[in-house]
Amino acid sequence: MKPLFDENYVTRVLVVLENGPKKVLENPGGGEFMAAMGGAKSGLPFMVFLDAKGKKLADSNVMPVLKNPTAPPTNIGCPAAPEEIVAFGELLKKTAPRLSDAQRQTILDEFTKAAPKR
Repeated sequence: MKPLFDENYVTRVLVVLENGPKKVLENPGGGEFMAAMGGAKSGLPFMVFLDAKGKKLADSNVMPVLKNPTAPPTNIGCPAAPEEIVAFGELLKKTAPRLSDAQRQTILDEFTKAAPKR
């Protein structure tokens, strides 16, 4: 799965929202960047997808709020539930157009295998 991500994305991790003694581990400006990208109330992990020029393409706030359909979508976090995995597949389709359907399905299958059994 990692090669598929590496071929289609440049991945960067920002450390944010740490507590107590771990607060010093945060990336300077990381919290502000997360907020500017729409993740202020999203929780972790929060993903944002940018193009090569830094323009935002999408973020992980794509889960519909079922009890209140007019509420803004919520964060998928690490996709584990079937509906989260489907939403993540749509993010992949939108942000990595070179991924084939089969490659995208390979990624989604890995998330499905790793998901907690219900």
